[in-house]
Amino acid sequence: MNNFKHLDAKTIELAGVAASVAGGCRPCLDYHFKKALEVGCTIDQLKESVELGKMIKQRPIKDIYEHAESLISTH
Repeated sequence: MNNFKHLDAKTIELAGVAASVAGGCRPCLDYHFKKALEVGCTIDQLKESVELGKMIKQRPIKDIYEHAESLISTH
């Protein structure tokens, strides 16, 4: 974590939680969730971070579904 000059520990771990959810990495999520609690993140912050990760993961899925539907409807 010493690589970051402008992000605090809470921000880094909340980003890690969101990225873990978006990337579908269970061991990563376990690690960052635990670290987030250790550095003082609240459950409400973690809930929002999880929701952010879910939103990020859903975006390309939504886009590909819409694209597939548009291909079907043009033929």
